[in-house]
Amino acid sequence: MTVDTTLPVTECTFVAFDFETTGLHPAMDRVVEFGAVRFRIGRELAEFSELANPGIPISPDASRVSGITTDMVLGRPPVEALLPRFMEFVGTAILVAHNAEFDTGFLRAELQRAGMPTVRNMIIDTQALAQKAFPGKKSYSLQNLVEMLGISSNTAHRAGDDARQCRRLFERCVDTMSFMGDLPLAEVLT
Repeated sequence: MTVDTTLPVTECTFVAFDFETTGLHPAMDRVVEFGAVRFRIGRELAEFSELANPGIPISPDASRVSGITTDMVLGRPPVEALLPRFMEFVGTAILVAHNAEFDTGFLRAELQRAGMPTVRNMIIDTQALAQKAFPGKKSYSLQNLVEMLGISSNTAHRAGDDARQCRRLFERCVDTMSFMGDLPLAEVLT
């Protein structure tokens, strides 16, 4: 999907997203929570937050990180049932994720398992963008950046809250990088 990269960032629609998963490996593990926020700079437009039944147990390590247990997802829709709604929510928006390779790896694997077309949206990684906007920091984890920049935080490692923090981090990066006026999309691509 091609987007005019000369457009000002303020004229673009984005979806910040995050997944909680059963483990770390997209080929074997599954998504257990979808979290996403559709936004334009300075304005949240909509949210998507759903627990999913992955059809496999959630590893103890993953449960310790997210707080999501296998019992919590029993009776929830399977991942395959939520994917079409999630992709409709995303639409043609530019995707924004922190450590985007992880979340997009899971998105691509889940789409492939469901027999759906792969994601073609432009993707921005806020971890790489923060390195550009705030060079020389010791850590570029989402939680450390949120704390360092004084961005309000909610429940770390829950998909909806992490998606909101990702959005706020993206907007803070844009604000820092746009000291000369409107920032073209090309400047935030990573």
